[in-house]
Amino acid sequence: IRAIGVSNFSLDQLKEANKDGYVDVLQGNYNLINRSAEQTYFPYTIEKQISFIPYFPLASGLLTGKYTKDTAIVPGRLKQPHFQGEAFISNVEKVERIREIANAKGAAVANVVLAWYLSQKAIAAVIPGAKHSEQVLNNLKTLDMKLTSEEIQRIDQIFAG
Repeated sequence: IRAIGVSNFSLDQLKEANKDGYVDVLQGNYNLINRSAEQTYFPYTIEKQISFIPYFPLASGLLTGKYTKDTAIVPGRLKQPHFQGEAFISNVEKVERIREIANAKGAAVANVVLAWYLSQKAIAAVIPGAKHSEQVLNNLKTLDMKLTSEEIQRIDQIFAG
């Protein structure tokens, strides 16, 4: 066994699993909308040098810029809080502010979002979902993108609180 990874562990479960220092990676729910892992997990994972890999990094497509305030949301998505009511409208407005950064860089919103994750100390890798090969190819463009410290800070501010 070269590496041990866990997924969906509570912090207490992670600490128990890592009591001998063998956990290498934690996969958990984290994205610009749901940043609770920054307080819950990141201090511990950084201290113990455990890599964090977020799932749902594009928040079921919401962080790709494909939705507008007028988009009819399919019933399955409506179960997710960030697709409901005022939260949805607020999230779309935030994504539009990310689009300004993306446009200035000649990039897609998803690339900017993925690059932001990769700029975070706690995050080792990002595995975005894709339904089509074109999406995979577009996601790979993130590897060629570097955000400035000002852009990273601006994205932090957009999604703060």
